[in-house]
Amino acid sequence: MSAIPSLSAFHHWLLASPGSACPSRTVILHGPSPDAIDPMIQEIADYLNEYDEDGEGRWLAATPELVRQISSDADSRKLLGMADPCPNCPPHGACGIGKTLTALSHRGYVVFRAETPANKPLDLPHAFHAGIGAAECDAPRCHLVLNPDLVQPRSLAHLVSDVFLDWHHESDCAASIPSSRNAPPSAIQDQTGFPDAASF
Repeated sequence: MSAIPSLSAFHHWLLASPGSACPSRTVILHGPSPDAIDPMIQEIADYLNEYDEDGEGRWLAATPELVRQISSDADSRKLLGMADPCPNCPPHGACGIGKTLTALSHRGYVVFRAETPANKPLDLPHAFHAGIGAAECDAPRCHLVLNPDLVQPRSLAHLVSDVFLDWHHESDCAASIPSSRNAPPSAIQDQTGFPDAASF
């Protein structure tokens, strides 16, 4: 059983990953039951670190606990290129968490649960979206929806990971999607109302 990710895991991820030129290197989990989804975050990251050769062990399990640590820590936010939060957007609130998730996603090699309000879902269309126990995702589309009542719990993470790897290897995102590291801030727009890391 893997240890709960800490800020040291986040710092290791920052050092190991120079930033992804392909935003599709993000796995976002959706569903009504955090108890069913949250254990999968680490399981999927572990699986991808073992079987995603291109990832070279860089996948980060951004559990809700870790995301809150990052969002609440000024130094961690700066390492992600995020500006200081405004008074109306505390880092531990829904808006602050949404900005942190967006910044993590733009860097890539990360797995997390969608934690934003229904009226402000994270719109990261180039990420891989998987629904667990959800009839439909709160994102524009889901690549995969699994019923946890019909699938063994130990198989859920493997199924999501395998479908993600097939989907990612078949996509030519590097040629069709500009890198967030090379594009000017004005060219990077998050359509959910959460500014991208480059414009925080």
